[in-house]
Amino acid sequence: MEGEDNPVLDEIDMVAIAILLSAPLMSEYEMKNTLCKLKRIAKKKSMANYKNINEILDYWADKAYQITMKY
Repeated sequence: MEGEDNPVLDEIDMVAIAILLSAPLMSEYEMKNTLCKLKRIAKKKSMANYKNINEILDYWADKAYQITMKY
């Protein structure tokens, strides 16, 4: 991922951010399922990087927000 704005984004981050970008189009049921899915993904990432799950979710939400404000 050389030459990108943030080289620390990995594939897991990109998938999670893409899911969050589609969140405004989701129903309440889809949103609840998506949140569970994102928590499972964050848990796997936290085990690998020793980070808090909530910190990871906040990071993804912040990146998704920045992307939506950019376009």
